[in-house]
Amino acid sequence: MRLAVRTASGLALLAIFLLALWLGGAWLDGLVALLVAVGLWEFRQLWRQAGVWIDPWVLYGLSAAWLFRYAYPEVPQASVMLLGGVLLGLLLALRQSARNRPFQGFALALAGAAWLGYCPGFLLLLYHRAGGRSQAVELLLLTVGVAVVGDTLAYLVGSRLGRHPMVPSISPRKTWEGAVAALLAPTLLLGLLLPLVLPRLGSGDAFAIGFAAALAAVVGDLVESQLKRGLGVKDAGRLLPGHGGVLDRVDSLIFVGPVVYSLLGVVHAL
Repeated sequence: MRLAVRTASGLALLAIFLLALWLGGAWLDGLVALLVAVGLWEFRQLWRQAGVWIDPWVLYGLSAAWLFRYAYPEVPQASVMLLGGVLLGLLLALRQSARNRPFQGFALALAGAAWLGYCPGFLLLLYHRAGGRSQAVELLLLTVGVAVVGDTLAYLVGSRLGRHPMVPSISPRKTWEGAVAALLAPTLLLGLLLPLVLPRLGSGDAFAIGFAAALAAVVGDLVESQLKRGLGVKDAGRLLPGHGGVLDRVDSLIFVGPVVYSLLGVVHAL
């Protein structure tokens, strides 16, 4: 029953993404912004339950500036907005009593904005910097596919064949068997298909990027698990049946975009 609910909600979220990708432009930008906003809200609520206040102006403001920077890379004022947001956040922290630990809240706001605003924004860069709409759609499908395929196989293989816990101090249910499946399948996916999307990309580089992206997905999942374990909660939210919150669903995708975009730039394939 749990697998059926998890599968249904996952397919519904995937269908919404595919629709936004098909509509393109502002629809895709809006979906990414919406997911980021919900993830930031869950992040703030987690710390709020732990008794730590995070300045929403810094958390949401910086994330919005980063997303704007990526959606509209040709606008030079975006970098000024980022700098202004950091300085404004420090000034806003001064209005808080020292007993509220304002600098800790400011640091967490910066960390949350970097994690949930800066990193997912690379998905928009991949889309908007591609050579054409067809290439942009294919690149984004492959990038998101790394997380979707890796997550699915890690869950199926880990739950059925998993015998050796990977990091029990962070997530007791994650196994080495599931992690191997989550690494191999996305590596093959990108290694075989990425050169078809980007003809200038060599096969060896494609497999290397695929492995790095798959590893980034595993690390992203562990980062969110460590946050929840440290705060003593099981799920980041309750929005998605069978998954928990938005963070629980997109955690493995957060670092994939930056890795794929950056490595494609290193090998001059994008």
